[in-house]
Amino acid sequence: MRKLLVPCLLLALAIPAAASTRTPPLPPGGNGALSINQGRGVLQLNARGSMTGRLNGRLTITDPKPYDSKRPVVYGAKKTIYRSEKTTVYQGKTLRFKLIGALYQVRIEGKAIFVSAIGRGKGVLDGAGDVTADIFFDGVWSLNDEPYKSLPDDPTPFELVASPTG
Repeated sequence: MRKLLVPCLLLALAIPAAASTRTPPLPPGGNGALSINQGRGVLQLNARGSMTGRLNGRLTITDPKPYDSKRPVVYGAKKTIYRSEKTTVYQGKTLRFKLIGALYQVRIEGKAIFVSAIGRGKGVLDGAGDVTADIFFDGVWSLNDEPYKSLPDDPTPFELVASPTG
């Protein structure tokens, strides 16, 4: 009887411990979609999902779990700065990147920004349009398959989640 009792007690203790280490559930709703074409400015995104893109400028990626199998892939960096174990800054004129299937915090600064993202999270978008500097076109963006519109001239927060159907 004791031989059976000890494994059962160990199993009973292990199940709650394993359940507490799981990631929290995602918010209700499906994945949202973000698209940026010919962007000039800054995009900050904290999301779980997938993102691909290219740009001329600076890309800062913070990976909360840097040692898992889902690592960022970046090509074309002329300069790479390792700020910490989790944060890396890439600079270059022909940066290309893909972040697939994990939680990332991304900051994109520059021009010729083309981004496609699918996932859930929050972000801030700030275009660099400025009439005084003769920058009239700073790119277009679309959230959840809405029609494309000009990048905002002021920092604009958004949520990357599926739009409610109704």
